[in-house]
Amino acid sequence: MLVHSSTQHPSEVQHMVAHALGRPSNAVTVEIRRMGGGFGGKETQANQFAAIAAIAAVKLGRAVKIRPDRDDDMIVTGKRHDFLVDYDVGFDDDGVVAGVDFLFKARAGFSSDLSGPVTDRALFHCDNAYFYPAVHAKSAPLYTNTVSNTAYRGFGGPQGMVAAERVIDEIAFALGKDPLDVRKANFYGGPGRDVTPYHQTVEDNVIARLVDGLEASSKYRRRRREIRAFNANSEIVKRGLALTPVKFGISFTATHFNQAGALVHVYADGSVI
Repeated sequence: MLVHSSTQHPSEVQHMVAHALGRPSNAVTVEIRRMGGGFGGKETQANQFAAIAAIAAVKLGRAVKIRPDRDDDMIVTGKRHDFLVDYDVGFDDDGVVAGVDFLFKARAGFSSDLSGPVTDRALFHCDNAYFYPAVHAKSAPLYTNTVSNTAYRGFGGPQGMVAAERVIDEIAFALGKDPLDVRKANFYGGPGRDVTPYHQTVEDNVIARLVDGLEASSKYRRRRREIRAFNANSEIVKRGLALTPVKFGISFTATHFNQAGALVHVYADGSVI
């Protein structure tokens, strides 16, 4: 069986088609003509179309092509997991976090798909760039009668970071402080403030220096004052400005994926491939 598929994960399409046909994986070849934008969703969402086409091809004894109407495609393929995040946070009068408790509830859809690692990564980013002296964070991928959500650019990281920034904003609102001041007060720092909730030491930390430089070069304080003055005199149109950090770990939650290999041929004439 030869399958032409628009996928980021040809080996998974191969395994799924073979499983659907009841054949060994080596009886299925997957070729990618072109992919276009992937953004993570083509890691698993090509499987159903490839399997349906392959089953039909076996049944009919001829080549089969499936190209969904765009509306149908948008309805039946999964996307970014929507999250409902509950949290409790303790903090002092300076806005420094003493402890936080998160519950990340994610709409997974009708199958597990990649919901497990997506919600794992949300936990790995629930601190964003901030040190929590005490933290309890739990993920809950929810089984629902909706489309199976899947990998999407950021893979759970944005949802975790949005929760962290919401906590910072709430503290700022409660204390009447500029959110940037609360952010700076909670950044990872030196020894004693440099270990993440998942027990990784933050090294080569440049966040404070980086944000100080951006604050100055962007004229953040002056522009915030101008925005407050504008908003006070504008009933309908409102403006806003924020300086927000992002910490994103470039790795897989499936740790055995965090490796790479290369085949290098060095020939006697000195040429290298």
